Amino acid sequence: MNRNGFTLIELMVTIVIVSTLSAIAALGYASIRKRAEMTTEINGAKQLMTAFHQYAADHNDRVLPGYQSDPEAVNLDGKPLHHPQDARYPWRLAPYAPKMNGIFVYNGNERMLDEDNRDYLVSVHPNLGMNAVFVGGHYGSGSPLRPSPRLVEAVGKYYVSRLSEVHNGSSLVVFASARHDSGKVGNFEVRAPNILAPEWKSGAIDPDGPASDTGFVDFRWKGKAVAAMVAGNVELLSPDELRDMRRWSNQAARLNDPDFTVGRN
Repeated sequence: MNRNGFTLIELMVTIVIVSTLSAIAALGYASIRKRAEMTTEINGAKQLMTAFHQYAADHNDRVLPGYQSDPEAVNLDGKPLHHPQDARYPWRLAPYAPKMNGIFVYNGNERMLDEDNRDYLVSVHPNLGMNAVFVGGHYGSGSPLRPSPRLVEAVGKYYVSRLSEVHNGSSLVVFASARHDSGKVGNFEVRAPNILAPEWKSGAIDPDGPASDTGFVDFRWKGKAVAAMVAGNVELLSPDELRDMRRWSNQAARLNDPDFTVGRN
């Protein structure tokens, strides 16, 4: 007798095979998409460093201040910005960047450019945060070390203000993957493991913990963060690698002190 169609067992086996293949395909797509997003961030970091160096070239070797109000800062419509938008790095570096979308906001953050409060959002949530305390100097009221001649006399030149001061440009971090304490991707600054005292929480990194536990650095790429160095090289670095203060502080690099704290030496 000829048999038409499938048996129940054959149908079940077919369903299982199709479901398995679909799951594998979905995982593969998610992996490819994540890798594409990481590549976008790496490319954005490289372009960001190009803009950073162009700024220095136009300012007699002086680097962009990490956080400082700029009365000449304007938004995409050419309108003047006010504090604190004009103090965070994105709008001050924007004139040296070929495009806002792709350097400061990308991988889903592009929608900020269409929001009514775009100027504020872009200033707060660039995908990469700046090592503002040790590169350029953090001149804001909330700074843990606001640059001044008196402070520099007391603790030494703890921040870089000129490219020519840099001891090891291929290691000194300028920008790194960042997130905000709200959980949103992106933050305008990242902070070193130590400044005047330890800033990062000790022990293992909790990816769901407060962003401030790791100085707003976000290890979102399989436990690593994109980091852009003064020399223009971009690397994926682990928490252990970024706990090394020689990557954050020019002073620490000169002293060859991975556990450096400002004022201790």
